[in-house]
Amino acid sequence: MGSEWDFTWGLSGQALIDAQGSGATYEEWEEIARQEKREQWEKLKKLRDSNQITQEEFKKRKTELFND
Repeated sequence: MGSEWDFTWGLSGQALIDAQGSGATYEEWEEIARQEKREQWEKLKKLRDSNQITQEEFKKRKTELFND
């Protein structure tokens, strides 16, 4: 059985401090951000496919989403 701090194994210095302060490593935060962007993309496509937003609005939001 592991500890709630197992994710900090092998980290040192600022990476360790940041992980302990935020609850995740840099790599985990990057994956979380990718998943959130994927979810936003799926929602945006559903809005477009159901004609809830115009094609112009879709393009605008798509540009905003992928230029962050």
